[in-house]
Amino acid sequence: MEYKNQYIKRLISRMTLDQKVGQMMTLGFAGVIAKSNIYDYITKYNCGGLRLSPEVRTFGAYVNPLTGKQIMDFGNTSGVKYGKQAPVCAMSDYKAVLDDLQKTARNRPLGIPLHLTTDMEGGTSTDPYWDELSKFPRPMGLRATDDSTLAYEAAKASARQLSSLGINWIHSPVLDVNSDTRNPEIYIRSYSEKAEEVVEYSEQTCRGFKEGGIVATGKHFPGRGHSSIDAHFQVPTIEVDAETMRSRELLPYKNLIKKGLLPCIMIAHSIFPAFDPDNIATVSRKVITGLLREELGYEGVITTDSMTMGGIVSKYGVANACALALEAGADLVLMKAENNLVEETFNKIKEFVVSGRISEQELNDKMYRILSTKYEYGLFHESKNNGESPEEVAASREIIDLSKQIARRSVVIARDKAGLLPIACGGKTLIVEQKVKEYNGLRWHSGILHEDCLKYDPTAAYLETDYTFDAADKASIEARLDQYDTIVITNYYLRGNLNNRDYIDDLCKNHPEKKIIVITNTPYEELSIPEHAKTVIVSFTCAPNNVEVVAGVLYGKMTAEGVWPVAKRLDV
Repeated sequence: MEYKNQYIKRLISRMTLDQKVGQMMTLGFAGVIAKSNIYDYITKYNCGGLRLSPEVRTFGAYVNPLTGKQIMDFGNTSGVKYGKQAPVCAMSDYKAVLDDLQKTARNRPLGIPLHLTTDMEGGTSTDPYWDELSKFPRPMGLRATDDSTLAYEAAKASARQLSSLGINWIHSPVLDVNSDTRNPEIYIRSYSEKAEEVVEYSEQTCRGFKEGGIVATGKHFPGRGHSSIDAHFQVPTIEVDAETMRSRELLPYKNLIKKGLLPCIMIAHSIFPAFDPDNIATVSRKVITGLLREELGYEGVITTDSMTMGGIVSKYGVANACALALEAGADLVLMKAENNLVEETFNKIKEFVVSGRISEQELNDKMYRILSTKYEYGLFHESKNNGESPEEVAASREIIDLSKQIARRSVVIARDKAGLLPIACGGKTLIVEQKVKEYNGLRWHSGILHEDCLKYDPTAAYLETDYTFDAADKASIEARLDQYDTIVITNYYLRGNLNNRDYIDDLCKNHPEKKIIVITNTPYEELSIPEHAKTVIVSFTCAPNNVEVVAGVLYGKMTAEGVWPVAKRLDV
C-alpha cells in the first residue's frame, strides 16, 4: 500500500503501539454529559472515535421482541439505570460537550482528532433527537418521492445539521437491496427492492454527504436485504448464490467505489455461504480482504457494525470478535458498551498485534486508511461551519422547506377500498395513536398526529396507547368502538418491537361496519398492513413533517404525492 500523504506517513512513524490500537476503536458515548469514563477512552485508551447516542443515558443490551429476553448481559458498571431518558439540553450545549472532547483529543500527543459518529438514517433512526433538527423519511420514503435529487438534498441538509453539532461521520447510507419483503431489520431502511434504484439513490445520498463534509458509511456489506432474520438477535444466513450477490447485492458498492463516493464501508453480522460458509462476514478474511479489498479493489476504511449485537456476541464474545474482525481486515471496530469491555477489547486487540496475528504492516495500513480519511475530510483542522450555531443551521428556511417538500412528496395512499378519504370535519372521529420511543419535545412527542388533525377537526378525540397494545389498550379501543364512526389507528413498524398488525386486522374483520383507517410507515403487508384494513396511508416515518402531511391527507387538505415504491401492490 502506497502512503501518498506524507503528513500522515510521518504521523504513523511516530505513533506508539497503544496509540495505534486505540485508533482502531470507536467507543460509545451515550447521553449528553461526558463522565470521566469518556475522557478515559480518549486519554487512557487513545480511542479513534466515539459513537454518539445523545437520546439515552447509557448503553442498553438488545432485547429479543419475540421472547422479551435480553440477548446478552454485558453488565452495567456505570451506575446509571438503563432505560431512562437523557437530560434535556440545547443543541449548542451538546456541541460544547463534543467540542471539549475533541479539544481533549487534539491535546493528546500527536494531536489526532476524534471521529464522532452517529446514526441518522431518517425517521426514528435519528440519534440526534433535538426538536429543531429537520428529520427526513427513511430511505424508502426518499425513493417514494420518485426524485433522487431529493436524496442528495436531504443528505446535504443532514450533513450540514450534523456538522454544526461537531459530528463528522455518519453510519449511512444503507446499501442493502430489500429483496425479502419479510425482512424485519432492513425493510424501509433500504431505498428499494431493485438494485438499480439503490444505486441511483445511494449515489445521490453519498454526493450530498461528501459535499456536506461528512464521512459516509455504506452498510451492510456485502448485503443483507435477503433475510427474514434480524442480526441484532441472531445470526442471519443469506442464502443467495454468488452470481446473484455479485449482480444485485454488490452493485451499489461497485458503483460507489468506482466513483470514489464511499470513504467507509460497514460489514454485516451475517453468514454468506456464497463467499464463506463458515464465518460471520465481520470476522471473515474471505469476505473482508478477499471480496472487498482484493476483488472489488476497495481502498477506504472498513468498520464493523456494533460488536454488541446478539448475532456476533453469542458466537465469539465482544473482545475476541473485535480482534478477529481486525485480523480479518477491518480497520475500525464499533464497541458501544461503556464498561469493562473497553479495557478487555483494547487488551485483546493489543494481544493480536504483539503475537503477530495482526502484522505491523497491516496495522500501519489500517492507520493510514483511518487517518488519511480524517485528513481528507478536514478533521485535523477546526470546524468548517463558519461559526454558525446548530440552532441557526436548524432554523435555515432552506432546510425546513426541503423537509416539508420531501414529506409531501413521500406520503402514499396505499389503499382506500371503501372511499373513506377524506374524513368529514365535525364527524365522530377517534385518533388512536401509539407512543413511539421516548421523544418528548414540543414538535415530536406522543399525540402529534391528533394535534395535527385538530387543525382540521377540533372535535376529533384522542386515545394514546403503548407501542405494543397491552390488555388495557385493547379494552380502551373496544370500549370506544360504539362511540365513533371513524377510527384512525397507527400501526408503525419499528425493528425490535412487536406491533399490532394481527389485532388491528381482527378489529377490521370483526367490525366491517366501522370506518377504520390505518396509518403505517411501511408498504409491506407482512410487517405492518392488516389484510382487512379498507384504507391505509403509508407515511415512511412517524417524524413530525410526514405526520403533518398524513393529517392533511386524512381531511383532504393535502395530496399524498408519493409513488408506490415496491413491486407488490395492495389489493385496492
